[in-house]
Amino acid sequence: MKRLISLFIILLSTYPIYATTTTNNEKFGVINGYIKDMKSNASIEYATVSVFKQDDSKLIDGTITNKDGFFEIKKLNAGNYYIEVSFIGYEKKIVSDIAIRSYKRENKLNDIKLNLSTKALREIVVNSDKDAINYQIDKKVVTVSKQLSASGGTAIDVLETVPSVNVDVNGNVNLRGSSDFTVLIDGKRSQRSAQEILSQIPTSQIENIEIITNPSAKYSSDGEAGIINIVSKKFTLKGTSAAFNLSPGSHENFSTSGMLNMKQKKNNFSLGANYTIRTIGGKRTINKTILNTNPEEHLDATGDMDRKPKTLNLSSAYDLELDSMNSISITGQYGRALYENINDLRYDEYKSNGAHIFENSKEEAESENNYFVTTINYLKKFNTKGHQLNIFIDYTQRKYDKTILSDNKRENDPQNQFKSLFNEDAKGIYITTDYTLPLSKNNKFEAGYEFKKQEYNCDRTLEETLGSTNIPHPEFEQTSDNNKTIHSLYTLYSGKVNKFSYQLGFRAENTNRDIKYAGDNFRINRWDFFPSVHSNLKLNKTSSLSANYSRRIKRPSSSNLEPFVIWNDRYNWTMGNPNLKPQYINSFELNYKTKLGKHSLSFETYYRMTEDKMEHIKTLVENNSDIILSGIENIGTDHTIGLESSLISPLTKWWKSILIADVSHYKVEGDYMDRYSFSTSNTNWNLRQISYFTLSKITQIQLNLLYKSKSKWAQGENDDSFKATIAIKHSFFKRRLAANLTINDIFNTADLKKTYVNEDLILVNKVDMDAPIFKLSLSYKINNYKSIRRRRSSGL
Repeated sequence: MKRLISLFIILLSTYPIYATTTTNNEKFGVINGYIKDMKSNASIEYATVSVFKQDDSKLIDGTITNKDGFFEIKKLNAGNYYIEVSFIGYEKKIVSDIAIRSYKRENKLNDIKLNLSTKALREIVVNSDKDAINYQIDKKVVTVSKQLSASGGTAIDVLETVPSVNVDVNGNVNLRGSSDFTVLIDGKRSQRSAQEILSQIPTSQIENIEIITNPSAKYSSDGEAGIINIVSKKFTLKGTSAAFNLSPGSHENFSTSGMLNMKQKKNNFSLGANYTIRTIGGKRTINKTILNTNPEEHLDATGDMDRKPKTLNLSSAYDLELDSMNSISITGQYGRALYENINDLRYDEYKSNGAHIFENSKEEAESENNYFVTTINYLKKFNTKGHQLNIFIDYTQRKYDKTILSDNKRENDPQNQFKSLFNEDAKGIYITTDYTLPLSKNNKFEAGYEFKKQEYNCDRTLEETLGSTNIPHPEFEQTSDNNKTIHSLYTLYSGKVNKFSYQLGFRAENTNRDIKYAGDNFRINRWDFFPSVHSNLKLNKTSSLSANYSRRIKRPSSSNLEPFVIWNDRYNWTMGNPNLKPQYINSFELNYKTKLGKHSLSFETYYRMTEDKMEHIKTLVENNSDIILSGIENIGTDHTIGLESSLISPLTKWWKSILIADVSHYKVEGDYMDRYSFSTSNTNWNLRQISYFTLSKITQIQLNLLYKSKSKWAQGENDDSFKATIAIKHSFFKRRLAANLTINDIFNTADLKKTYVNEDLILVNKVDMDAPIFKLSLSYKINNYKSIRRRRSSGL
């Protein structure tokens, strides 16, 4: 009886809720109908239908038509409405005086027919007047759409015009002189390498690139030079949107990409694909002089170099707004990269007073990198604005295979062939939890936890054939397992007092690493601590002064830790160092930004000190002066102090100029191999001048000029270089189609020359690139790929 009474009470208590729900549903109205072409009477799919309140023109809801041209908008309260129907290439249509009443809840409209547009009277494309480079308190923001010279390329092409960043002729990126930096995608870390990400993301999928040279403790401490954040393009309008890009170029360069997005009220689905061939070719020269022999020995080589990476990337993303407080995003990505590297060289070996021995050598290196990445991001918002919890999970799996075939033929000797095989299987999981709590209008507390686990399994073999004889090389056959786990905790406090704002951060990280090789284990279990301080003083409406400090780390890569000799080619071997210590970086910045009328001026002074500096050291293999062994050691301490300034000037209505100068003094001192002490210093300077010419609303020109001075490191120097690039863009069909012609390295002056020097040898590597390179990029946008501002109709 007690159970029956309880059940009866529950039924009575739920009845009012059910009755209320039913009553409320009955109050909702519906508007539906069909959208068709005026002349052909054909249904129009993906037309946008928006519902507005009749009295104040407030947007209430919207949808898109299906394949039959049908639309339906539900859950409308009683009232008077009008709808606006639009589709690209058609005139906008307004249907007014639609009444929702308790006695007339459903409004079936007559067929709405659209006329093809001959003049875009109702539609204005927003021409963004954002600067190509925008300086903010803690970062530089590069607007990718403004970088005409990068059209049809990748993120690397954009970075060629960015302050604080240098890109060499091989596409290798340096941030303030360092190749060690972290790449984020939409603020989230990826487990793929920085260079890999930048070389595979097409510019057509990038909205902005952010350069953060002194990040706070909120970010992972990896990356001595800072962070490059790739901000993806977002779709803001409902309906289906698409964009396609085709970019053929000279010297076998080619790229194509496409994006498709379907957005509804609470969910969004997108697909993307891109395929790129980035050919790097030219004449290669090698000059090696052995100093520890009498007479001196020389080895010179000349020939052709041809590098042809081919990358295919497929991606998808699904965003779902569960409710106003909860949302989830799921992404998947598959990539395949094929690298072909051919060096066809003729070697000349001789002594100062001896005969010459010639050898023809052709090296073909092929590698394949297949990877899969999936991510899940959950965002929980609370009632207070800015109060939120974010959880991000990244799982990455990769398989890398590389084969090197080296054919060598000396005069009067049999053919000699080496075949080197390398296989690596890697997987990892990355989890972050970020919590943000606003304490007041000007104060905020943040905290988070980060977990990272990576596993690498590697196998190497080497086969040699001399004539018809097989020669085993067990010393080059190795397997290794590298496992690394990192736990991180961080906390930040941000505040503001009048015109002064500040942020204090602290991060603690535990690294647990285990390398297994030939029965030996190399283990570490270490705690590291990373404070950060950021401050900003608003001097007036146009000027600000900021000062920042952060401590960061560069951990040795898995290949740098492998304690065995690796065969690269007949003349070059590599050896890792399992006892290698990470290098720690203390970075200081003092920045001043102001506006003088229409001109923007910034000065950034920076100082960076690196402890336990890691550097590759080249030496000769004992008892074999033909072979250079490249090892890696902690060599000492380096110091960099510099000043980077920029001036953004609209010189005329049609000409805007960006001038960027970076001058720094670099000093490194220490010792290597327990027998060589050194002290090297150098003053480096880079100068960029970027001009934007607006010939008309649909025609623009960009001219880039870049000069880089000589730069030194512990064992050598890079030569200086100059590069000029021009790009011309013209739009057609109301900006839906854009053609962009780029001429890269106009004067063929962007060559590469590196010199290595120590007590035993002098080694000079030089590459004269194939240039200039021509590239034509064609981009086409479908439907509402870009946001469109619409005038409110007068009803006429």
